[in-house]
Amino acid sequence: LEVMPAHSMTAAAAAGASLLIIYLAIRRRRRLSSSFLPTQSFGAKHEALLRDARLDKLLVITDFDATLTTGDSTQCHDLVGFSDLLAAQFREGFAPLLDWQTNPLTDGVQWWDTAHALMVKYGQPPRSLIPRMVRQSSMVPRPGALKLLHRLALLNVPVLIVSAGLSDVIEEFLRQHDALTENITVCSNRLNYGADLAPQSVAPDPPITSFTKASAYRAAGSFFKHHAARRSLLVLGDSITDIDAATEVPYDHLISVGFPNSRGPEATAKYAESYDALVLGDHGSLAAVDELVDDVMAAELSASEHITRLSKLKRQPSTGAFGVDRQ
Repeated sequence: LEVMPAHSMTAAAAAGASLLIIYLAIRRRRRLSSSFLPTQSFGAKHEALLRDARLDKLLVITDFDATLTTGDSTQCHDLVGFSDLLAAQFREGFAPLLDWQTNPLTDGVQWWDTAHALMVKYGQPPRSLIPRMVRQSSMVPRPGALKLLHRLALLNVPVLIVSAGLSDVIEEFLRQHDALTENITVCSNRLNYGADLAPQSVAPDPPITSFTKASAYRAAGSFFKHHAARRSLLVLGDSITDIDAATEVPYDHLISVGFPNSRGPEATAKYAESYDALVLGDHGSLAAVDELVDDVMAAELSASEHITRLSKLKRQPSTGAFGVDRQ
């Protein structure tokens, strides 16, 4: 058995790292022609992140509805309100909450209180029906979402999903797409079921809403305590307020990516003021966020390769003009 010399192994490893860095750089360039739109703040934040790049410092905070799913997907509460699998009396009572044009309750925290009270009152949805409801719904993963979640799981990067939807629906959706991995924690409104498989209450109280995302730091306190050393954040969301989920989180670096979906030019301009980058369109891909993870990997590999070379140089004896060892 022929054993490769140590210097050959080092050279091979360095060559492999260099090839990987080139590959990641090519992927980065492809991002320029995608639906990814960096805003004015992106460049400086991106450079600062890469100067301190390490995967073991990275943490992802993301919304669910219209972020990990497409912009035109059915959302969690809509899934419950519109499902013909549920009792007609419940659907009749829930219908006014889905009238986004004329119902005054649609613009405030009271909407969630009313919706959850109706679920408890009518015992809907039964736990046993949730898998079928999700399977039959028009809830679709955003392009690149499952690949990104799989990659973050392989890299052991923690993901916190902060959603004003329903934990039970989100977790079932991820389960059906083989994406409910150990690195994912869902911080949302959870149905507490009784022995009869009907919801008895909804937690937390007060609920997590589009207007109260900043409460995520307290609601997911054990998550943030466990990952306190991870201070480089990627924050994703489709509402202006989704970025609030990171408001109280201590961090060194934060890059936010917004998903205005099909809201139009005026709304997109407002998103550009709030987020560091945008992904455009209802079906805009999460590949660009995946490539941000590439950037961190490439920068970490490059720094590691540089340190290895410096260490190797320091170990070499210093020689004179004629190759005589001066030590």
